[in-house]
Amino acid sequence: MNRRHWAGTAAALAVVTLTIAGCTSGGGGTGADEPAGDPVSGGTLTWGVPAEPSAGGIDPMVASAIAAEVIDSMAYDTLLTRDDDNKIEPALATEYEQVDELTWVFQLRDDVTFADGSPFDAGDVVYSFETRKDGGTNATYLSLMESVEATGDHEVTFHFSAPDGTFLDAVSARQTFLIVSEEGYGNATEEERQTSTFGTGAFQVTEWNQGVSVTLEKNEDYWGDEPYLDEIVFELYPDENTLLAAVQQGSVQAASFIDGSLAQQAASSGFTLGDAAFRQNLAIYVNPESGPLADVNVRRAISLALDRQAIVDTAMLGNAGISFVPPAGDPGATDATTLPYHERDVEEAKRLLEEAGQPNPEITLSYMGDVAAAHHPAYEMMQQQLAEAGITLNLKSTPLAEIAPIFTTGESWTDLVAIPGSPRASAAFYLEPVLLEGGVYNHWDGNPDADKARELLTAAKSAATPEEYTDLITQLATEAADQALEFVPAAVPVYFEVWNSNKLHDYENDAFYSRSALDHAWLSQ
Repeated sequence: MNRRHWAGTAAALAVVTLTIAGCTSGGGGTGADEPAGDPVSGGTLTWGVPAEPSAGGIDPMVASAIAAEVIDSMAYDTLLTRDDDNKIEPALATEYEQVDELTWVFQLRDDVTFADGSPFDAGDVVYSFETRKDGGTNATYLSLMESVEATGDHEVTFHFSAPDGTFLDAVSARQTFLIVSEEGYGNATEEERQTSTFGTGAFQVTEWNQGVSVTLEKNEDYWGDEPYLDEIVFELYPDENTLLAAVQQGSVQAASFIDGSLAQQAASSGFTLGDAAFRQNLAIYVNPESGPLADVNVRRAISLALDRQAIVDTAMLGNAGISFVPPAGDPGATDATTLPYHERDVEEAKRLLEEAGQPNPEITLSYMGDVAAAHHPAYEMMQQQLAEAGITLNLKSTPLAEIAPIFTTGESWTDLVAIPGSPRASAAFYLEPVLLEGGVYNHWDGNPDADKARELLTAAKSAATPEEYTDLITQLATEAADQALEFVPAAVPVYFEVWNSNKLHDYENDAFYSRSALDHAWLSQ
């Protein structure tokens, strides 16, 4: 656990205050712009992307697809944010104070207007958090929040039933607790919420031509410095080879690739390739309710049969890292190579299968066959590796549209389902959807194999000190690996970003894939 996650919470009863000093945006690009003169206003940035928002559209309360999170993080703001060094910075809140173990008070900006024209105040924050707690995507993150109230026009107070060691992480994560307009969002239809934005961010979605593009226009009422760009168009290229061609032909000024090798080809064409951290797990979730995976020894045998280093080196061409939960690039990650059943041992895998009375189990893994093609070799190599231990892994290529309800409504699935995960605000959050009541990947209710992990997760969320939290998170990772509650063949970057730095200036990608630098980037005219 990176101690910066605990900025301001080193002591359980410490009073923490953040004074506004203006928001900044860090970057991680490897290339530097050539001198281009003074910034100029105007222009449309065309950015090629491999996927568009899926189930839930761009509704920040229900959408969980990464394509939606990227757009929403541009259109909406959070109370706090972090720079690339993980340092907390102000956003819609100017100051915050932890007055005791169970109470947080936030002072809010008084000069902010939503893009729909309504003024931002404490009521919007209360509405946003209450809506999330009432079944939003991140509802489990607020399980310890007892209430939130407006204690002034621009002051909000949060009350908790127990200490919440992850709360500060959560409110400063760029995609976790986005603040919506109670007037605009609250009165919008479900369709409007899924296709339009009601935020305070620098750009707002004005058109979504499904299957083609999403258009964002500059927010004329933005509370920060006025953006230079007039418009940003995210053009959809489901085939990343076609996206590479668009880069090489100059049809787009920037692009996001899932396939690192294609991003490297784009860089060879003269585009700048940004730095990327392994912050996205190729998570494979388990349905242990029936079949072979109900037996812990079968699950352990699967883990032992995996050669994760070979998957990283061969299937992912080195553009990945050995990982468990959290992903390898997260500050709170445990070294996966030290975890139980993570060092390959095919003979031990066979012994465990014999002990389980299932020497040749057959299981099915569903994965998104129409997107993220760069991840597919990992699943194919898993199939080969498991076969060496006598395990038949049937691969079921499934359209994203059919898999999407799993992570919006929690519908059931096959034995295993592969869903690349979004980076989370804090280490504990990665297993919440798997272990806690209401979690969309939770098929462990009533299963004693997950009891200890659930207890550790609950204890970590209520940790009173950074040291206690770190220890509990390490224990949680060890227990989850021991019981094989989830499989992670590798961790990868969320996206590999490339851009033409001769046309797009003052842009660098950030560690949170929020594209926050577009707030002040500009185009040559």
